[in-house]
Amino acid sequence: MASLPTGAGKSLLFQIAALHGRCAVAGTCVVVITPTVALALDHERSLAGIPGLEGSRAVIGDQPQARVSETLNAFRRGEVPVLLLGPEAALRGDVAAYLAEAASPDAANYGLDARLTHLFVDEAHIVESWGRGFRPDFQRLPGLLARLRSADPDLRLVLLSATLSQAARRVLRDGWALGGSWLEVDARMPRYEHDVMVGAFGDDEARQEALDWVVDHVPRPAIVYTTEVEHAKAVHARLTGECGYRRVALFTGETTADRRRSIVDGWSRDELDLVVATSAFGMGVDKADVRSVVHACLPEGAARWYQEIGRAARDGGQGVAALLFTDTGDRDDDVSRARGLATGGWLTRDLAEKRWSAMIRDAREKRWVEGHFEISVDLDSIREGLRPKSSDYNRGWNMALLTLLQRAGAIEIQSVSAGVDEVGRVWRVSLRDNGLLDAAPAAWDRVFADRDAEVQAARSELSPYVRLMRSPERACVTRGAFEIIEGTSQAPPCGRCPSCRKEGISPPRVLPCGGLDAAWSENARYDGPLPGGLLLVQPRDAEIDRSLHEVLRALSATGVEQFVVPDALTCRVANYLAGAGCRLGLVLAFGEWSAGSVPARLPTALLLPHTAGDGDGVLRRFAGWAAGGELPAVAVAEGARMLGGRRIDQWLSRFAPVSEEWLVAIAGGGVVE
Repeated sequence: MASLPTGAGKSLLFQIAALHGRCAVAGTCVVVITPTVALALDHERSLAGIPGLEGSRAVIGDQPQARVSETLNAFRRGEVPVLLLGPEAALRGDVAAYLAEAASPDAANYGLDARLTHLFVDEAHIVESWGRGFRPDFQRLPGLLARLRSADPDLRLVLLSATLSQAARRVLRDGWALGGSWLEVDARMPRYEHDVMVGAFGDDEARQEALDWVVDHVPRPAIVYTTEVEHAKAVHARLTGECGYRRVALFTGETTADRRRSIVDGWSRDELDLVVATSAFGMGVDKADVRSVVHACLPEGAARWYQEIGRAARDGGQGVAALLFTDTGDRDDDVSRARGLATGGWLTRDLAEKRWSAMIRDAREKRWVEGHFEISVDLDSIREGLRPKSSDYNRGWNMALLTLLQRAGAIEIQSVSAGVDEVGRVWRVSLRDNGLLDAAPAAWDRVFADRDAEVQAARSELSPYVRLMRSPERACVTRGAFEIIEGTSQAPPCGRCPSCRKEGISPPRVLPCGGLDAAWSENARYDGPLPGGLLLVQPRDAEIDRSLHEVLRALSATGVEQFVVPDALTCRVANYLAGAGCRLGLVLAFGEWSAGSVPARLPTALLLPHTAGDGDGVLRRFAGWAAGGELPAVAVAEGARMLGGRRIDQWLSRFAPVSEEWLVAIAGGGVVE
């Protein structure tokens, strides 16, 4: 589970997984679960420009069945390195079966060339919030992982997000660990690229006047977010009507698939200046030069606000984040809407029991399987006290109930059937608490203890967030939002919000990045010619300057994939490796290797020029890190260098020092006596 700041390379992880795998097995592929169509299309567009990943495809709603079938068949043939799926598509019976086939080490026996090695879940924080009731299929995804692991126990899961609240972390740990090895990489790095403006207004008219002014003045490209679809439509109509804007688009959950693709493409080609959107747009969409994000609403939590302002300034430049919300004390102002969204979606116990009783009464099928009852429940079941006609509203609350029961561990949703010939949607569920069949009070006590804890957690995160936005001059807004989300993390003032401007606080020059000490204990596989453990290579040039490219070429050819180098050499080394076909080519600068960071467990080289002033500390750290290791750890340095009063060629390695010529010969397949 990786929580990394926007622009830190989360997408790079699944790109590397596919590319690396295909170096060894041509049909290696990965699946990426994406929450929105916009994100899937944006990934598809980006992957099309990466050599080796051009065949990556997205399966999204509204695509013709012929196109979906063609994509899935190409995937099974091993022609699709990255397959992008929404959760609903991934859980379709035929798609899930294809994924399980591709995950099997015996896939070739099925006549398949695909070899599925990884399952990625992008923007994983929404599993907790959206999965609560809005899109319950997010709660069923761990079942898909379990099915894939039954085909291949070594299949890897990676959960990706820029913002993970404590509630989201708990849900992900509980639902996805499946009793296996678990690692969390948490950068704990705040996002301080934005000049933040916050305004609360006593009525819609005043907010609209401010919104007009802000949209007229903020730099482009810009996104204007709303919470409700109808409000987004109204803002878009005003901008294109009274305000006369032309390079503007509307993107909501109601936007058709073709129009979504057109907007994402136009946005990436700089054909649009403004996009008015609900949260359906922008999550993870990688347009680096967005300059402004304007919220004409109050997002329902710090995590959503923080996530969405991250759409701006992904290129490391400056961004603007403007928050304009109504705070009138009425039930329909933005503060009330935010509270409703943040703490809504939970049933009362009385209504939950009545809805469950109706679904048990109307159950299509009930059978005993391996110590549990499996029941086919109908989402059109109508609880006592409602008119005898179902609706989307009724089905939505029934879905919310089943999701609640699954989150509490009382049931496990096995499958969802939505055939066109059915009266309603039929879900097959397995009871994990058989007391639910008899409406046992103890069973419902357990469910609602979990439900009450979730409600309390949502309220505890919402209250400080609302206070923060209502009084933006009292405390740093960006730091406050970050600490609400990250919980135990601490951050300096941002220097760019109303409070910091009032106090004259400047932006911090350097932001600390945590979590770099998290690493798997297992080593990477290595079958190259270098011995395991520390090896000292003496360069021809003490400054490793004139022969830098030759040294890098030889190290890469022998399987070294990670390079620790002086700060002044990082760009030269990275640029060379990027064009030299090095499989990974990770570069760590001396200044980045702090006490709280650990290099990856890979074959690694340390380049230590004679005049490197900070080299002694790094060499000590490198020797300690490599001690007792089985992977090659190559120090390229003068043997006469003194450390602790001793020449390093006398104690650093259990092997005799070797020359640069020896390294070059070994890299070329030769042998030097």
